[in-house]
Amino acid sequence: MIGAQRHESRQAPTASGEGREHLLVLRGAAALVVLLTAIGIPLRLIVAGQSVFGDELSTYWIVTRHSLHGVLSLLYSTASIHHAEITPPLYFVASWLTTRLGDSVELLRTPSLLAGVAMIPAVYLLGLRTVGRRAALVATALTTLAPFTIYYSTEARAYGVLMLLVVCGALAMLLALDTRRTRWWVAYAVCSCAALYTHYTCAFVLAVQILWSWWAHPEARRPLLLANLGAALGLVPWIPGLINDYTSPTVQILSALSPWGLRFVPGILAHWATGYPYVGYLGLSQLPGTLALVLLGLAVAATLVGLADRLRREPPRSWRARIGRRTVLVLALAAATPVGEALVSTVSTHIFGVRNLAASWPAAVLCFALLLTVGRPLIRIVAVGLAVAAFGIAADRMLVPAYGRPDYQAAAEFIDQSSRARDVVIDETGEVSPGPLTSLDVALHQPRRVLRAGAPAEHNHPFGFSDPIVPLSEAVSEAVSAARGAPIILVSAVTPRSAAIPSRVQPANPTLPPAYRLASSRAYAGVLPILVRVYAERA
Repeated sequence: MIGAQRHESRQAPTASGEGREHLLVLRGAAALVVLLTAIGIPLRLIVAGQSVFGDELSTYWIVTRHSLHGVLSLLYSTASIHHAEITPPLYFVASWLTTRLGDSVELLRTPSLLAGVAMIPAVYLLGLRTVGRRAALVATALTTLAPFTIYYSTEARAYGVLMLLVVCGALAMLLALDTRRTRWWVAYAVCSCAALYTHYTCAFVLAVQILWSWWAHPEARRPLLLANLGAALGLVPWIPGLINDYTSPTVQILSALSPWGLRFVPGILAHWATGYPYVGYLGLSQLPGTLALVLLGLAVAATLVGLADRLRREPPRSWRARIGRRTVLVLALAAATPVGEALVSTVSTHIFGVRNLAASWPAAVLCFALLLTVGRPLIRIVAVGLAVAAFGIAADRMLVPAYGRPDYQAAAEFIDQSSRARDVVIDETGEVSPGPLTSLDVALHQPRRVLRAGAPAEHNHPFGFSDPIVPLSEAVSEAVSAARGAPIILVSAVTPRSAAIPSRVQPANPTLPPAYRLASSRAYAGVLPILVRVYAERA
């Protein structure tokens, strides 16, 4: 008995010391996550101030030009305009609510911005319950700096919110399995339902979650079925909209425009992992850039060295025992969307694209972080340091104007400040717009006579094949007649030569009356540079 008491007295300080050490580790990890979140906020705020571009124009027109009833009517295709969108309504409703405070680009993007910031700690919490604290911290750092997450945290579309809901749904499911508390099953059902109301491509990830839970936790099959039944019932009100979306001709049009085949897969996956989401505008040598690619390659090489060393030191049987069921879950979630979309694209509609892979990005970064941390301490430090440095370079490039969205705001400010109300503007930027607005329409604040060129001259419904495109010559002729000697301002989008779709490498020179001359010209940087040319009568 005395010996036992002495043994306990010797062990008590050690246990207390271990407890304090564990508490310090927890506090250090929490402080690092807070720091990374604090770093991620200004990165996203800066990018969120860029001009409205691409499919965001559809969001802007729907949520700022219509009442809530009008928004839902457009999305359900029950309004006079059918198939204005083929995306579920959750993001549009959220953005409609935030734009009640104003129609600025930041308010339009607020749901994505909030989701993108919240996803940084959410990835850590999910990683903590799947791949361990060390890999979770690395994944959190990469999430903070990745161009993919920065971009979709600042786009007025559904992808940023989708990623957060997928992470929260997986986390709620694991908490429900661990604690067996009903509230976490309810949270899992709500997140699953909300994810489907955000974007249909989450279906692959949700299906993997169900299959994994059914396999790994047979004792939880009943609450799992009830939770998913609740999520399915929550989707019943959207069934008419879902049917209209899947039967929309827009689906076939987008499928025809989407490249699919084995030769496209590597490029799409590379941009999904670390590049610019719009594959057609920036190559990987530009963003993340050659230096970042070299560092990332060295990180992968260091990871392979660490992995080979680990395999040499530990027998395969030991590895199989170490790979837990939750590691299998993360691997399956990372592969779910790419594999699912590849299968669908092979037999049906082409949906394999960078942004459509968003639902699997959080799991993919957790897998990458796990691989980075498998080696010995020195190899691990080198691999993680190189990877974080590569993503840091990429994040810095996201703030460079040349790699940002086209700067329509700067062009509009120049027009607003240097022209008069009687001057006529020719807008030749509508070709990349889903309509019925162009990015210049959104950016201009002073009343001006604006004529379209290279796009349909309508503002009431999304562009369609039946809408006649206004030739530049026709727009110039109308502008000369309307200006009556006042200056004419031509705004053009110039596709870079390095782009995969160089539709307008050199902007056309308009044919103006001899009385007009080129008075000034300004160019504004972006992935699609904007050229503003002012033509005035000779003195």
